[in-house]
Amino acid sequence: MDRGSYAVNSISLDNHETLAASVGDRGPTVVLVHGLGLDWRMWRPVMDQLARGRRVIAYDLRGDGEPFTMTDAAADLFGVLDAFDVPQAHVVGLSFGGAIAQTAAVTNPGRFASLSLLATTDIPFAGFENRARSAEVDGMAAQLEPSLSRWFTASALAADGAGVRYAREQVLRGSPAAWAAAWRAFSGLDVRGRLADFPAPALVLAGEADVSTTPELMRQIAAGIPGSTFRELPAAPHMQTLECPDAVAAALDEFLPQR
Repeated sequence: MDRGSYAVNSISLDNHETLAASVGDRGPTVVLVHGLGLDWRMWRPVMDQLARGRRVIAYDLRGDGEPFTMTDAAADLFGVLDAFDVPQAHVVGLSFGGAIAQTAAVTNPGRFASLSLLATTDIPFAGFENRARSAEVDGMAAQLEPSLSRWFTASALAADGAGVRYAREQVLRGSPAAWAAAWRAFSGLDVRGRLADFPAPALVLAGEADVSTTPELMRQIAAGIPGSTFRELPAAPHMQTLECPDAVAAALDEFLPQR
């Protein structure tokens, strides 16, 4: 997956530089937060549709291998908003990105015009530390099979399409230190029960075939955000944008306002 026709620029955050891609020049601002081990290009299959009547920004999460916390990651999200001079945005996060979005929404809900949570969790899983340790001990090749089998359906893996190939490349080229730092940050997630007073519209988008963050878990998240909209995408796995981009784009397009 290349950069396509998007404007991709380096932006300065509090203590590091990162890349941010943008498309669309008018309408409400939508900020996309990607999953662990991937980068902003995870969103490419849906960005063009979302950019019709909106300004869409996707950025790379920190990945230098230094330890960080979910609070640090939430501060990075606010830093991206500040870099683009956006006081309030429609924030969309998938998996780890959804955990970051929730952390930021707890920290400063006023920066959110809406919150969309895709294939994520509001509590850390016991296996997160094991995944961190495995990268440090066994290397990134050992993360490939368990990661891809969590992220995609068996049929998608057999077809080996562009989304699967991109994810495989990202895992294999990843740094064990960065992988471990992200999983350890994820282990500090602390948002369950803390979005009951979230003031903006919220969408919770589950994948019917998601074996990682199941529809049952996603329903619990929706129940903790009164007034939120819950949707389940038929046959969708964990990495919704990489296997079912049209369904994801349609659901977000319906939820997010346009100019």
